Amino acid sequence: MGMEIIHLDGWRFEAECRGHHVFSDQPVEEVGGDTAMTPVELFIASIGFCIGVYAKLFCDRHKIPSEGMAVHLEWEMAESPNRVGQVKVEIKLAGEIDSTSADSILRFARHCTIHNTLTNPPKINVTLSPLIQKT
Repeated sequence: MGMEIIHLDGWRFEAECRGHHVFSDQPVEEVGGDTAMTPVELFIASIGFCIGVYAKLFCDRHKIPSEGMAVHLEWEMAESPNRVGQVKVEIKLAGEIDSTSADSILRFARHCTIHNTLTNPPKINVTLSPLIQKT
């Protein structure tokens, strides 16, 4: 799998993968233009998206209504090193759900790919190479 991130201008970047595009920027108070989410906000969103997909998958398999489902996330930053220190996730479903189904949804959602990646971190190898300009 591959993805390309390119610098657009200022603090704006664009990611392209499989023909889809996502942008990032920084808030105005951090010298950005605030035209898109920050990388940290996109990271938090990826957790929520992944948990939402897994929760919906479980609901669909077990005939639990998922229309209007929402995933609410809150996070706190930590320092030394600078990172996300804590993420609180709340899955919101319409209607009543029995405790057994609720426990099963949560257990299933806690095993989404992003959550698994965070609890079993990948090796990240960063290298530097010259940019070859297209003519």
